[in-house]
Amino acid sequence: MIQTISKMIVKQGKVDEFISIFKEMIEPTKDEQGCIQYEMYQDEDNPALLIVLEQWNCREDFDRHLELEHFKKIAPKMVALLSEETDLNIARLIA
Repeated sequence: MIQTISKMIVKQGKVDEFISIFKEMIEPTKDEQGCIQYEMYQDEDNPALLIVLEQWNCREDFDRHLELEHFKKIAPKMVALLSEETDLNIARLIA
């Protein structure tokens, strides 16, 4: 099992738009093979900091997700609203 942690800083005044676009990705992603968790959190001290937690059965399932049509359609819209590059960590469950 793997967990991905994506930390994103959204441009000023674009947080609500970003969240709305992200919501388009939730249901199709949760229906994907191997998806266990797909959720977004907002930092309490910095509302422009959004954190996406994903849990997948294996790295192959996550990699497949990145190639699917809904991801390729929606992700660029979100990237355009970021003020800096996404900080992505991929961790494997060990205990």
